[in-house]
Amino acid sequence: MRTYSKLLGLTVLALAALLIYLDWAGDRRSGPLLSDLRTLPINSQGQPGTTGNLLGVETRLMPADYQSRERLQLKFTTYLDQARAAGLLNSRTIVVLPEHVGTGLFALGEKPEVQQARTLRDAMQWMALSNPWDYMRALLSNEGGDRRTEAVLKIKGRQMAEEYQHIFGGLARDYRVTLVAGSIVLPEPRLEDGRLQTGEGPLRQVSLSFAADGEPIGPLQTKMALSRYERRYSKATDTPSPTLPTPAGRLAVLIGCDAYTRQPPADAELLALPGARAHTDCATSDPPETTLPRMEVRTFGLPWSLVGSPHRPARQHRSEPVQLTNLWLPEQP
Repeated sequence: MRTYSKLLGLTVLALAALLIYLDWAGDRRSGPLLSDLRTLPINSQGQPGTTGNLLGVETRLMPADYQSRERLQLKFTTYLDQARAAGLLNSRTIVVLPEHVGTGLFALGEKPEVQQARTLRDAMQWMALSNPWDYMRALLSNEGGDRRTEAVLKIKGRQMAEEYQHIFGGLARDYRVTLVAGSIVLPEPRLEDGRLQTGEGPLRQVSLSFAADGEPIGPLQTKMALSRYERRYSKATDTPSPTLPTPAGRLAVLIGCDAYTRQPPADAELLALPGARAHTDCATSDPPETTLPRMEVRTFGLPWSLVGSPHRPARQHRSEPVQLTNLWLPEQP
């Protein structure tokens, strides 16, 4: 009788613990996180003209920016409003955002413990605890060196793709500019009938650019040279991406280490380099020589660490300035 009572008591405690855990896992209310929405100093080069300009947004991305779609939109509308007031936006403007700006969308709508995590490893552990069933299914099919990160990005991939296109396509449409939306890591990404889609295959880092009507400019730009940590959860591609047609000229987008290891396509007239100078393990220290107008956009204070060690907080670069960098394109002879 005593043994039965003990078993019954343990069963009741286990059920109570399970109910508490399930209630916690289903609670997506986010805590009060602060973002940095101050305007940025503007570094402008060249003379205003009719041929257009390249505008790079170098900003510190923070976990609070990924609390909701509206928070991330507000981050960039603050800077684009500032650029518009300074006369830097026109129909030929190409805005370039930081590398991995879309990858942090895995935290959108998640628990505050995810958004407040200091390291990528901690964030992924909280993601696993709050999405147990989806996480276990994704984990069983993974083979990478960081199976935890791979599983999380796969279970969130479809939502991330939808939010990425909605947020950055909307910014391009609202400000009537061409926008290079940094990059995002997704499972088997593809552009299909004007929509960014995902599949069941390996994770790849891609960039999508949007025209002034908010529609994608195809094809997807795919990263070929991955950093040391990126190789643990994603795959590189061996096919160079072609240039993109824009009102200011044919644009080549080289992500991260690609800026150091790839020559621009022969027909490129402009270069966008999200993540340039942000990596320490690229094959060479300087990008290939070129006379093409270029916009390098560094990534500062990336939430968690998507390019470095998952065990250490992302480097904050607090001694380096964040800024809007503008380059007016030269007039054609």
